Amino acid sequence: MVLCALALALAVLAVPACAAIGLSLTDGGIRRAFRVALAKRFGAPFTPDAIVVGDSLAAACPWRKLFRSPFATLNLAEGGATIKEIAGQVYRARAIPAPWLLINGGLNDLLFDAATPERIEADYRALFRRVDTGRKVAVTLMPYVADPEQSGRISAANAILSQLCAERGYAVIDLNPAIAREGVRKPDMTPDGLHFSSKAEDVWLDVARGLLRAQSV
Repeated sequence: MVLCALALALAVLAVPACAAIGLSLTDGGIRRAFRVALAKRFGAPFTPDAIVVGDSLAAACPWRKLFRSPFATLNLAEGGATIKEIAGQVYRARAIPAPWLLINGGLNDLLFDAATPERIEADYRALFRRVDTGRKVAVTLMPYVADPEQSGRISAANAILSQLCAERGYAVIDLNPAIAREGVRKPDMTPDGLHFSSKAEDVWLDVARGLLRAQSV
């Protein structure tokens, strides 16, 4: 009986200690691994309301602001990730119960790998097959960049992605009406023509927060 009580006390003390460690880690890869381990080991205190997967846009976004608790969002996104690599993030997310999965990606494929519309469709279909049933999904369409020559390709890819989401009943987040004008990213919405400024990130968080609240996370 005494040993059981001691074990319970240690477990209770371990939760806030682990929380403090999780918040203090600065290396993104280590922090992600630690958060995943916490969710698997302790369950409820560290089980997120939403898991984020995607590329550098999602990796850099301060998703901790999405909910009141900093542990309510688990960000598995990584800079430079292609759609196929994001599918790997989706697979890792399957081990953690969370009501929502937030997905973005595709610009690295389009801009740096010269992906065709057919490849974008095939890779996203493969990614969506990895999403476990019973989870709500919101997919952010690809944002326009500062280069107007890319606008047509991004629009075509987004049309495909929107159709795939409609087939599966996934929610779609389209930031372009707020962060771009005539197919070109607004100057105050990007520091380099590709990535998001803090203002653009705030837009993303506001739209995502509204969507999740509307569907009662």
